[in-house]
Amino acid sequence: MIDYRKIKKQFPFFKNNSEQIYFDSAATTLKPQVVINAINDYYTNYGTNPHNTDSDLGYKTNVQYELVRQKLQHFINAKKKLEIIFVPGATYGLNQIAYGLSSKITTGDEILITKQEHGANILPWYRLAQEKKAIVKFLPEINFQIDLKQLATVITAKTKIVSFANVPNILGYENDPTSIVAMIKKINPAIIVVIDCAQGVIHMPTDVQKWNADFITFSAHKIFGPNGIGILWGKEELLLQLQPLIVGGGMNAQIDSNSLDYSLKKLPDRLEAGSANIADIFGFGAAIDFVNSLTLTEIIKYNHQLKQYAIQQFHKKLKDKAIIYNAYSKGPTLVFNIKNVFCQDVTMHLGSRNNITVRSGDHCARLIGTVIPEKNTIRVSFSIYNSYEDIDLLVSALANEKDFLGRLV
Repeated sequence: MIDYRKIKKQFPFFKNNSEQIYFDSAATTLKPQVVINAINDYYTNYGTNPHNTDSDLGYKTNVQYELVRQKLQHFINAKKKLEIIFVPGATYGLNQIAYGLSSKITTGDEILITKQEHGANILPWYRLAQEKKAIVKFLPEINFQIDLKQLATVITAKTKIVSFANVPNILGYENDPTSIVAMIKKINPAIIVVIDCAQGVIHMPTDVQKWNADFITFSAHKIFGPNGIGILWGKEELLLQLQPLIVGGGMNAQIDSNSLDYSLKKLPDRLEAGSANIADIFGFGAAIDFVNSLTLTEIIKYNHQLKQYAIQQFHKKLKDKAIIYNAYSKGPTLVFNIKNVFCQDVTMHLGSRNNITVRSGDHCARLIGTVIPEKNTIRVSFSIYNSYEDIDLLVSALANEKDFLGRLV
């Protein structure tokens, strides 16, 4: 069971911002002390590069570095540890996948995504389509989820890639990877399926073997870890086919001085060019331990309870004032607008006068205005350091304010 009071004490942010209510965890989660300690531990006790195993200290660093990779393998149920590729984040991961698959795309080929995708899962495919004269099509949706029954109507012999978020970052309606991938592979086993797990990694269990997806990616900072680090996972045989987005030290096995030939190392090194973000990888491992200590099941359950309570209070006290766009989604985001008030005016009011941090705008999902009536909305996202009392204060701040900041000019 989640005890938010005990959990909140583990986040030093609240010691320095005791009056702050943080409702923007969908953008980035706060960091528990154990994660900060792990980062400091690297800098104060290790300090060296894990690729330098000539020294005892370098070997010790490498052991801890690879231990984090192993933790992530178990966390997502990957078949092999070498399938875990450290990347700067999900955006990088998606760009690596798109770039790495470019040789498989020819004129007229099709790439399928949804209109709810974050820009990180749109632009790499747009660019690939532009470069290869391919086509980007949109997956059919019903009730804000991918419509399994209609998949066969959009998948053709030219479809090469399908990429979608298992939990989109605004509305939070879940797309079940197992059933969606199974349907796609039934239609055409050769289609490559990519899942953006940036939001979903903390909102549903990740099981890549059960899902049978070809690639996934997510960022540590969405799961109480550091910014600037994440993973790309892929099936081994497909990772070996990816052209590296970045080349350099650490990933090459040989460079020929008499020609332009070079060869790459084995996985995972071949896709991890340059010096690793070692400190944050240490922090990433601590974040996985932190989540496992609470259990993902309990985290999901608690966040869902917060969402349901918020919906109840909005219906009770803001029924005539707020328009909710995702009342029935399982994801712990509440997306709404206040009638006749610009969304940014509301969020600035909450932040400056009530110490409540929320988010406004299109939340990097530029096509969302084709899915719901408003492109720009207010997003409240819940996490384990939030409480019913926090929600009460949010609702009170919205219900009692008659004159928000006024429309920005």
